[in-house]
Amino acid sequence: MSRKRRAVEIYAPAGFKATWRKFLEICKRDGVSASHLVRVWVEGYVARKDPGNPQRPITAFVEGHDDELTARRSDLVKHLLVEADKRGGYLNYSLVVQAYRERHHLPGFRLVAMAKSMCQDLQKLGVKIVY
Repeated sequence: MSRKRRAVEIYAPAGFKATWRKFLEICKRDGVSASHLVRVWVEGYVARKDPGNPQRPITAFVEGHDDELTARRSDLVKHLLVEADKRGGYLNYSLVVQAYRERHHLPGFRLVAMAKSMCQDLQKLGVKIVY
């Protein structure tokens, strides 16, 4: 399967050019792709900000209802993304489990399933999970 790539332009003040060059130098030194880092940042930003001001159904406030878990999940994603940013893009799996345990009263098997699902979503957003 071929991957089509498309260039995306950004606009910045002229003085930003020196900062951009330094960014490229650091990326090369660290062995990471500048475009990958930009994509990870944009995906994380969208995850934190989307959908903006969602309208939550009344069932989101009923303890134990699936809508409540969904509503709390988006809040938890935002919290964990902030934690990952503080830790250089990494999170321990145990921290994700602990975050669920503190916020939800779920049976063990459901807690593990929710934590695994959360870790998969976080990985898609560029967070590295350490097991």
